[in-house]
Amino acid sequence: MRRIAILATLCSIAALAPAAPVAAAPGLAPAASIVLDRSGGFAGRQETFSVDRTTAGGDRALRLVATPEFRWLRSSYQPANPCCDRYFYRVAVTYRDGRRQTVSTVQGASAPRILWDVIAEVERVGARPAYPVAVSGAAPPVR
Repeated sequence: MRRIAILATLCSIAALAPAAPVAAAPGLAPAASIVLDRSGGFAGRQETFSVDRTTAGGDRALRLVATPEFRWLRSSYQPANPCCDRYFYRVAVTYRDGRRQTVSTVQGASAPRILWDVIAEVERVGARPAYPVAVSGAAPPVR
């Protein structure tokens, strides 16, 4: 009976202890930065979101792109029907060892869940430039 009580106590303590932070898989370099370019939609807008180690709340996005599941993604996921006012997404990741990975998709495409999770997280916490991105390559307006 005493062993059961000790086991129950240890399980309770373990359940209350904070989880260890999730790191990159062994042998894989952690992510340094993520840049998400989103363009298109009905209005034809172009927006850029970025996350790095200094971005408040960016830890989850950086952990997601450091997983083997994300690293095994193909470079592109396109819908069967590319029609009609959808957003185009390009996720560019730079890892601390200098390697880079870029994955593109279109709203409504059949892509792995982790890609959509990364896009949603970077849109949620990512920093945007202080000025609109110049589509034509022209300099941003002077304020």
